[in-house]
Formats: sequence, C-alpha cells, structure tokens
Amino acid sequence: MSEDDRESFATLVAEGGAVKIDRVREGIQHHGVKLVVAKIDGKMIGCAALKSPADEYRAAFQTGKARYYLPKDVYPHEVGYVAVHPDHEGQGWGTRLCEMAMFLAADDGVFATTGTASMLTRVLPRLGFKWVGVVWKGLPNHNDKKTPDLHLLVRPRIGGADNFAAHRPSGSFGKE
Repeated sequence: MSEDDRESFATLVAEGGAVKIDRVREGIQHHGVKLVVAKIDGKMIGCAALKSPADEYRAAFQTGKARYYLPKDVYPHEVGYVAVHPDHEGQGWGTRLCEMAMFLAADDGVFATTGTASMLTRVLPRLGFKWVGVVWKGLPNHNDKKTPDLHLLVRPRIGGADNFAAHRPSGSFGKE
C-alpha cells in the first residue's frame, strides 16, 4: 500500500472521531497488520484492518475494560479501524470490509471492540462474533464529545481453513 493510501486510511478512520490520527498512523505500521480498503474512482471510501495486538493491550481487557481474557493463542487477531465515508454509509461497505478482514484471518480466532450499533447487532454477529464480558465507557469522541459504551465481541477459532470462505455470502466483496 502506498504512503498516500496509508494516509488516506488514517484520515478516514480519524474522521469518525473515535481514534486520533496519530494513533491510527502508528497502529497501521505494526508488524502483521493487514489493511483492507474499498475505492471508487480511485478514492478510498472505506477501510478496515486485521491487527495483531500487543500483550499489554490484551491484558487491559482482562483487568479492566470488558473483564474478559483474550489469550493470544485463542484470539491472535483483532478487527478494527473499520470506517466508511459518510457519502457511502448504509450501502453495505462496512460489512464487505469486515468480511474481507475475516477472510484474511482464515480460521483463527478474532476479537473486536465497538460502540456502533450496526457493528454490534448486525455486522459482527453475522460473521460469527458473540458479545462477551461487560460494557465499559470509552474515551470521548473527538467530534461530538460523546462517551460511547464499548462492547467486546469474539469469534473463536473455527474448524477448517476453508470454513469462513465456504460460508460467506457469494459476491459480497464487491459490487457487480
């Protein structure tokens, strides 16, 4: 991915207000991160990442936040930085981006955190995620200053490397 695309990725995520741009720039440079983007006419309209979180980050879920243990050998990945440009919201791009990130995760266990109703009730459950732990207060959104209720969701390791790919809706990775 080009440096311009990385900057577009970070900008799109930061425009949602939940994560500061410097944090996104740093996060997408980590070893093992896989970035997924959607473009229309060369312009990035959506993005997501499959991350490999550090042990310290994982530990915060057990001792605080959700009070749930996320061992690296069980949940090696996190789906995050999911963002869709406002002009393209409600068109299924978030779902398609998450599906592609899960395709990259293959049969590994994955976790995600969200304060977004559509991710909590539709997108992630459709991909096999279940809500675990307790709800906790996130940091104030940089745009609207609201403090979101955050939820932890997990999708345990699934049997067979082809299992997710075999059960995803066909044609869901792009508009035809």
